[in-house]
Amino acid sequence: MLEMLPVIFEVVLIPLLAVLTGYLVAYIKSKTKDLQEATASDKADKYIGIVSEIVSKCVVATNQTYVETLKKEGKFDAAAQEVAFQATLDAVLGLLTDEAKTYLPTVVGDLTLYLTNLIEAEVNYQK
Repeated sequence: MLEMLPVIFEVVLIPLLAVLTGYLVAYIKSKTKDLQEATASDKADKYIGIVSEIVSKCVVATNQTYVETLKKEGKFDAAAQEVAFQATLDAVLGLLTDEAKTYLPTVVGDLTLYLTNLIEAEVNYQK
């Protein structure tokens, strides 16, 4: 019986260990990928939240410092709207960190187009 143990070990346990090792490697890779995706998603959520808050505050600031005054004077025309938009866009870009400006295009594509749409949506929301 003791003579059979090395044979059993070679025939059964060594192949079983190879299969288990393969499953373990696949499991570790899967969990690593899940963790990377979760981290990327958390980072994207963080920056999108930051941008949304910045845009909202910049739209409010532009309205208070520029738009309301011109509306009271009856001078808020298309040219003034463009100036207000550009001032808001410049303020948003000025408040974003370099890291955010580098990372966000990987998530949203064209950052200027994304900010433009976000600003316009926020202006309509605040009306």
